[in-house]
Formats: sequence, structure tokens, C-alpha cells
Amino acid sequence: MTRFRIVEADWSERPVLMRVPFQFGSAEVRETAEAYARVAIELDGARFEGRSAQLMVPRWFDKRSGLTNADTVEELRDAVRAAVDMVSGRDGTAYSLSKELRADVTAAMSEVPGLAAGFGPALVEMSVIDALCGAKKVPFWRAARNDLFGLIEAAPADLAAEAFARSLSRIGPPGKIRLRHTIGFDAPLRTRDLGSEDPRDGKPVALEEVIARTGISGFKIKLKGDPVADISRLSDIADVVGHLLDLTVTLDANEQYEPESFKAFLTMLDRDRNCEPLRESTRFIEQPFAREIALAQPVSATLPLVVDESDDAEDAFLQALSLGWSGTSVKSCKGVLRALVNKARADTAGAILS
Repeated sequence: MTRFRIVEADWSERPVLMRVPFQFGSAEVRETAEAYARVAIELDGARFEGRSAQLMVPRWFDKRSGLTNADTVEELRDAVRAAVDMVSGRDGTAYSLSKELRADVTAAMSEVPGLAAGFGPALVEMSVIDALCGAKKVPFWRAARNDLFGLIEAAPADLAAEAFARSLSRIGPPGKIRLRHTIGFDAPLRTRDLGSEDPRDGKPVALEEVIARTGISGFKIKLKGDPVADISRLSDIADVVGHLLDLTVTLDANEQYEPESFKAFLTMLDRDRNCEPLRESTRFIEQPFAREIALAQPVSATLPLVVDESDDAEDAFLQALSLGWSGTSVKSCKGVLRALVNKARADTAGAILS
């Protein structure tokens, strides 16, 4: 555990133009911006800087109707501005600073979803982690394993210090990574499906081109929230990927399903013979229900369900586990240190952390 003081913080952004349009949930993303944060910390009388970057994804953090892509990106800018403005001069551990900053920014932005308000604190937190690891000359995995961030001292009440320490002790240097290709719900599957959106830059666009070029066999497939349309789409995808060795699949509903229509989807998926290769290779389904109802009652399904957008607060994953969810999806934009807390919870519960 290391205490330090933040002496300076600022941020900037750059425009990002997507190579091809990307569709998920109710959003189509053609352009957005990437936020950059920089902090300077004072530790043992010396100054160290850290930096971070995160894409400001439209309409993922806030899906409320009536908002445009630009509206939701502006919310993320506001969250970054607030976090940067509030963090200078604070001292503590990385974890205590992050929790305090998140609470303060969330309170100041109470009109927006917690996931959106937390974007700024998460970006600043990553900069702090970078600065601290640089100051101690250790990689992230070693800093986490040795609890440089002060997690165990402030462990949530549901986590025994011994269990938390045991979870952190299992973190080691990364050995290998399994790449996963995301298939947007209107992404072209075959070369013949390519239309005017093809950038003609010599790089693969259609799914069959991506597989031929990279040999990839792991896929994250976006769903629409319409059982008939989704099963038809999955059947079509199965024709392209069903023959692959080591096929692994996750399905991402991005809050698009109502409970009854989701039951219908699962029934149709179980019965559709053409979808069998995908069903047998599916590890889990991400967040089928809107965050407003996802944690309102117990869940059960023929495939494991993991929360994603509902993981917007310190105890959200704990609540999800109590309701029958099988795990949670980890994203840096939701907070790296909270991901380590959730890792300990997943280790204790035998849950999925993706």
C-alpha cells in the first residue's frame, strides 16, 4: 500500500473516425472522440506523471431515449472535466482516492446514469495507476499482486481480507491472450455482402475475410433484441464460423431484451439445429435486460448470464450474484480497481469474470 498526493491533472481529446460503421444496441457509431488524461503525483518527495486514454463511446453509457450520440459523448466530457477538476490536491492510496473521486463526481452529476458519471473517475484512476507503477518501477500485474493500490485495507465488507489477499496473490505476468472479434449486428458476413461502406483499403471487412486473414476463432456477437431476427442472424453466422476448430462465442444483447422475449429467444436458440455450433460454443450472454430492471429480480437461463452495463457501482456485481447472474464483464472504463475487487468476488463465488 502506497500513499501519495496528486499535484496536477489535465485532459485533452482527439477526434476518432471509424474505419467502418459499428452498430450495437440502438447505436451506430461512425465517429466519436478519445479522451486523454494526465496526472502528476508526489511520492517520497519526487514527482511522477501518468497518462491514460479511453474512447468515448456514444450511447453505451447512457441509452436514454431522446439523446443523440453527441449528447452522450458530451456527458462523458463533463465527467472527465469534473474528475480532473476535483482530483488535484487530494492524497491517499490509489483505491481510496478513486472511491472518493467517484463518489464526488457521481454526486455532482446525479442527473446522468452512474456508468456515465464514473467514466471520468475511471480515466483519472488509470492515470494514477500509470504514475504509481512508474514511480515504483513495477508492471501493473506486480503492483496489483503486491497490493500497491491499497485494496485490502479498504476491502468491502463482503470480502474477507484473507480472501482478497489470496485473489491478488494469484495475479501473474500475462502469458497469452485469446483474441475475440466483435460482430456488429449488421456487419457483413461474406464478401458478397459488402456495399458502399467498404473502405477498399486492402484490409478485411466481411467476417469471412477476417477469418481468412487472421485465423481467428473467438467471436462476440451483437444481438438486436428481436428473437426471430436474432436467431436468423445467428443461423447465418453459424454457416460462416460453425466449422472452425476451437470456436468460442459470447452473445451481447446490450440491454435490448424484455424478459419474456428473451425467454422466447433462448427457446428458439435451443431448438434451432443450424445454430447448434454457436450454442454449444457459447460461454455466456451479456446483459440482455435494461439496467433499470436487470437487478430488480432473480434471473435464470439455459446459458450463463453476465452483467455489463449494470456494473455501475461498487456493490453492483455483489447484488447481481445474489440474484443468480453468473458473472460480470470487466472494462477499464468502469474502473480498473473495482475490477480487481470484482475479481476477488468472482474467485470467492466461482463466477465468470470476462
